[in-house]
Amino acid sequence: MTPERIDFLALLSDPDMLQLMLVACPDGIVTTDANGRVTLYSGASEAIFGFDPIQVLDRHFSMLFVDGPERALLDQQLLERGRVVDVEIPGRHQDGSQFFAAVSAAVIRDRYGDVAGIVMYIRDHTAVRQIEDALRNRNTQLNHLVAKLDHMARHDQLTLLLNRGSAVEAAEDALLASGLEGMNLGVALLDLDHFKMVNDSYGHLVGDLVLARVGAVLQKATREGDIIGRFGGEEFVAFLPGADLDAVTRFAERVRTELENALIPVTEDISVTMTVSAGVAAIPSCADSLSEALRIADDRLYAAKRAGRNRVVHSDKNQRRSAA
Repeated sequence: MTPERIDFLALLSDPDMLQLMLVACPDGIVTTDANGRVTLYSGASEAIFGFDPIQVLDRHFSMLFVDGPERALLDQQLLERGRVVDVEIPGRHQDGSQFFAAVSAAVIRDRYGDVAGIVMYIRDHTAVRQIEDALRNRNTQLNHLVAKLDHMARHDQLTLLLNRGSAVEAAEDALLASGLEGMNLGVALLDLDHFKMVNDSYGHLVGDLVLARVGAVLQKATREGDIIGRFGGEEFVAFLPGADLDAVTRFAERVRTELENALIPVTEDISVTMTVSAGVAAIPSCADSLSEALRIADDRLYAAKRAGRNRVVHSDKNQRRSAA
């Protein structure tokens, strides 16, 4: 049996069926004549705007919306395109308060092509906006949290310097950015002398204070673009892009002198001093790779320790002389 064909035009021409469709539609429906005066104002429209039909019918539809650039854009697009879909403009409630209205509209033309009016479908987007704003705020908070966690994962929380892995990664990135050709990169490894004695004598809280002070001294001695990190325990690393062996040696010597002359308060009456030993190397004068430069700097650091500490070793010749 062939299903009976539904004549939608006949349904729309039936006043009772049209009224049922208007009542069932969750969107507010407003139609106007050619001059923009309201000719139909559905029950859903009344629920959205709050105006009684008698307050709206035969008045210009603009009374339902707030004048502004959004309203002007709606008029312009209807004039140019004949239709709009989900244009968000400020609507006006009967009590004067505003809300976000999503409007889809189309120009109705008669058989001769002349404008006969406008039909509009309206939704209250207030709840949607609230959800969007809440999601936007949550996303902002999430982005801040991710950035904070990333920072915490990359930095030593005591000294606020990069941790070992992040410092090495940053140095590798600097080398890659230079194309690995012709770039000087100074490498300094620094280790506090007799740091265990500080912990044993004054406790780990004072030891932490000393480490934090060393981090501050290192940051003060660096330029923009230099990479400073805590290498582990009481050992620190500095990667200086553009610095040759002489430059990184001068840097390490400045840090050594600053720490040697610094008084780190423990109590109101007691302060401690610290010294540091350092080994330095540079790419390409000492090594062809970052790992090789680190190995050489590490060898020279331990040569400084063997030679009596509180010094900077910058060459193998210096290393052999100091070790002897």
